[in-house]
Amino acid sequence: MAVVNVHVRPALNQREVTLQPTRFFGTSDPASLKFWLTGIAFLALYSVLNKMTVYHQLDGLGITLWSPDNGLSLLLLTEGIIFAPFVLLGAVLTDVFVLRVDHSLYVTVAVELVLTVCYVSLAAILRHKLKFNPRGARLSNVVVLLIVVPVCTVLTSLLYCGVLYLGGALPADKLLMAMRHFWIGDTVGIIAIFSLATSVFAFLSKPGWHWSWYTFVSCSVFILGTCLGFAMLLGGGDGKQYHIFYPLFLPIIWVGIREGYAGVAVALFVIQLGLAAVTTYMGCDANDFNVFQTLMLVLTITGLLLGAVTTERRTTALLLREQRIELARVSAYGSAGAMGMALAHELSQPLSTVATYLHAARRLLQSGVASAPVMDVLSKAEAETRRTREVLERIRDFVSNGELDLKVVDMSALAQKIATLCREDAATHGVKVEIESVRPIPPVRADRIQIEQVLNNLVANAIDATSERLDARGRVIIRVAARGDSVVMQVEDNGPGVAPEIADRMFEAYQTTKPRGMGLGLHLTKEIVQKHAGRIWWEPDVPEGTRFVVELPIDGPDQNAA
Repeated sequence: MAVVNVHVRPALNQREVTLQPTRFFGTSDPASLKFWLTGIAFLALYSVLNKMTVYHQLDGLGITLWSPDNGLSLLLLTEGIIFAPFVLLGAVLTDVFVLRVDHSLYVTVAVELVLTVCYVSLAAILRHKLKFNPRGARLSNVVVLLIVVPVCTVLTSLLYCGVLYLGGALPADKLLMAMRHFWIGDTVGIIAIFSLATSVFAFLSKPGWHWSWYTFVSCSVFILGTCLGFAMLLGGGDGKQYHIFYPLFLPIIWVGIREGYAGVAVALFVIQLGLAAVTTYMGCDANDFNVFQTLMLVLTITGLLLGAVTTERRTTALLLREQRIELARVSAYGSAGAMGMALAHELSQPLSTVATYLHAARRLLQSGVASAPVMDVLSKAEAETRRTREVLERIRDFVSNGELDLKVVDMSALAQKIATLCREDAATHGVKVEIESVRPIPPVRADRIQIEQVLNNLVANAIDATSERLDARGRVIIRVAARGDSVVMQVEDNGPGVAPEIADRMFEAYQTTKPRGMGLGLHLTKEIVQKHAGRIWWEPDVPEGTRFVVELPIDGPDQNAA
């Protein structure tokens, strides 16, 4: 395994380990001690894995039905092709001294050179083209691994066995059988090693991991189920009752549901080791073990997909909870900010009038006969009222003129996020929230949190409106589309529409028809849109309902507007 620099940083948008990998075309210095220690450690572990899989070798050709050593080679090459010499050296040495292949040294070097070139190409496809990350337990990574590896190993087996055939080490009548053995061995081995490595990375990324009762129960059930499965396999006698393998699916499904991707990867590796040991003890020949390995490939694909889906679902649920908390916090601050602006505006006017009256009173007293104490008190009152006004205006300026955190925002993804957050609450009111995105749209330069607040306010209002329907057919539609140099968001509902008494004052503060509403949501929404140099308006929908439209410039505001 390559030694890499590890940097763990918390991320809100994903619950997986985020490590800084070595760049594909190599940043490791061949003269560094780390490089050589990595290579030596790889050679040692490669030899151990090769020795574990020496059984069921096909006619002394170095082709086995389980090749985790080749999976280790590919894993190392995804860290950088600079390690290719170690991969070639390890393959040649183990062929000669561990597997003791029957063909000449020239043929051995030739086939392993071809194999190394194939692995370098596969590593380039995975890491450079498909952006595959062995440290990420995401469903997309698993799908890439399960599709690309079997396809590429077909070509690799053709080239490897073709060189053996051209070198005279492989007869023509065994070419297809050798290719089949090579394909199943490399496919299962590579997938097993990559998934195990991902599991190790995920385990190391968990701070303060401890053994829990939940984990103890999961491991106990897995061990019991696996032992029973292998006991049934041993009880089969001749090793040809392949259907006895199927009970091993049960512990894998159990671990996949309970522990997710990391747990099922370890479980699959344990079952593969047990299967190799049991079939060797039973004296199964290569053909029988080939059938078991084919079943093992099916089990691996099933388990990894189930584990990845479980992990992805848990990650999504955790992310949604955090985003709900974040939106609630932003809503609270937004409502408080709108109230602060309105309060400062309302209080500054009467205080200004008081200051004017006091000033006039002082002038009148100055023109007549007045005592010094009266003049002093009036001057102090005037100073205090002016100071109060300055404080309130500074609060208003702080709330209204805060700087925008402008970044590139994917409006379609933002709409999906808000819709996902609101669907659960909408469903309890018999309302469906849908999204219509006509075509891909360009990203917008905006403050993501504030635009989320805008869309969240509009969708929440739409849900409240449609929940008043008695037929439980409320519907809220979110549309996002490009229009010239702008992006337009529409929130449409089939509720009762806007009340006539507030139709003309929709976006003014404290205008609401809700019994417990404060009338600040749409006012705050308008303030945010205007700060982004955008427009917001509403229009009645036919035959029923309301449509709110927000138009934002793609390039964002030229400057932060109050």
